[in-house]
Amino acid sequence: MTDQQYINAIHEGHYLYWDMLGGLRGITNHKETHLRWLTGDVCFNYFCDTTDVESTIRRIENDEIPKTLSFNIDNNDNHEDGLIKAYRATGRFKDCMQTTGMAHELLDVVLPKPDSRLNLFRMRENAQLKQAGAILNAAFEYRLFSFGHYAEMFENNGQYFYLAEYEGLPVGACMAQHGDRFVNISWVGVLPGYRKLGIAGYLIQMAESDGIKNGKTIGVLGAFPDAVGAYRRVGYKGYCTTTVLELA
Repeated sequence: MTDQQYINAIHEGHYLYWDMLGGLRGITNHKETHLRWLTGDVCFNYFCDTTDVESTIRRIENDEIPKTLSFNIDNNDNHEDGLIKAYRATGRFKDCMQTTGMAHELLDVVLPKPDSRLNLFRMRENAQLKQAGAILNAAFEYRLFSFGHYAEMFENNGQYFYLAEYEGLPVGACMAQHGDRFVNISWVGVLPGYRKLGIAGYLIQMAESDGIKNGKTIGVLGAFPDAVGAYRRVGYKGYCTTTVLELA
């Protein structure tokens, strides 16, 4: 598998995720050649590839597009690095968030058998989904989605939720989407007090296992800075970054 194949899968997973959100109740997905954004219950610009900086700023100020701009930057790509520098050079944007696009070939890493106190399963009932939503909102310390959103995602073909219980208590969860050849894993969350037990890695590998059964060959995810090390331990490598700027 080449680096470019991994990068392509990461980007496809990124768009699969955001396009899924655009299909939810109350959210509209807007697509132009160089800009993509959502408005509604989720309001976010998830792709920016335009060098027309002043025009973009005017559109934000006129409330045509959200004030966040998301840039997908491949490692060692000077063109894309220059693009984000052009926006920073205006002095009007602040850095809002950065994630690392990571991938690996499925079956690269197999974790030891989990602690007998840990139980993992794919969710099949709405009651379990409520637990997962509560865990994810608590783990990331803000309300990601309403239960209605989670319930709509739960009905999507090729979209799965996973739950981890430790000593009978629900403590971790994640979501996965199946693309044409990849598994896109997102919102891997573990409650404080249960971190550093390897639970996130086991959740990821359970999601990957379902992907393998369905013929997928690549796992992709976006990692916040404090999670990169944990994902490396289960075989992932960083190939690109997503940087989000916000008009101040």
